[in-house]
Amino acid sequence: MIVVNTDGSCKPNPGKAGCGYVIVVDGTTLEEGSVYLGEGTNNIAELKAVEVALEALLKLELQEQSIELQTDSAYAIGLFTKNWKAKANTELVMKIREDLKKFPKLGFSWVKGHNGSHYNELADKLANQAIDMAN
Repeated sequence: MIVVNTDGSCKPNPGKAGCGYVIVVDGTTLEEGSVYLGEGTNNIAELKAVEVALEALLKLELQEQSIELQTDSAYAIGLFTKNWKAKANTELVMKIREDLKKFPKLGFSWVKGHNGSHYNELADKLANQAIDMAN
């Protein structure tokens, strides 16, 4: 199974935003990345983290594999697993929902942020580094 951790960060909120992801296969980090997003909100950063991770998975041609995407964003979990209606960020949400159709064996799970989960902490660190390097 492939486990993907995503996280977004915003300093302050709204403010400078970044996102990070870590792709882990059988306990080994396959790829990690981060993107500086410019001005945004924490919710946009969390969603962009999911989008960027999905793009990385597609580039690695892993879309047919069993994938667990872990995020500490209740917002993302609600939008993509509980069919919440997007009241903001609608274009981004629609794009991610379309992208998710390419991943027949992808599921989401929520992890508590800043709680010692190694890969979630790494995704958070990457998101913050993206912001810090842009300053």
